[in-house]
Amino acid sequence: MPKIKFLSVRELQQKGSGIRELLEDDGRIIITSNGKPIGFTVGVDESTLEEVIEDWKRIRQLKRLRAIDRMLDESEKLAANHEAEWIDEEDFWAVAEAEPGYEV
Repeated sequence: MPKIKFLSVRELQQKGSGIRELLEDDGRIIITSNGKPIGFTVGVDESTLEEVIEDWKRIRQLKRLRAIDRMLDESEKLAANHEAEWIDEEDFWAVAEAEPGYEV
């Protein structure tokens, strides 16, 4: 299994034309800025493109579920403190859909 390569934004700018070789060789690159991850690239070809897109969609769905879990955890904490302000289901989903990363 190939290792994941870390590449800073600066290195990416300097080696921009070499990204193709890096993806072909390593397959996966995490892009960093000031030592912190900001992006992730995955090498694809005609035979793997659809599979990678489907994987990406599943990741987006998981992010949405985690956002909803965080909202529910927060509501439970508020309820436990008797500071809860209850909203109806329609308002809940409006808030959930506004959560960053919700769109498909």
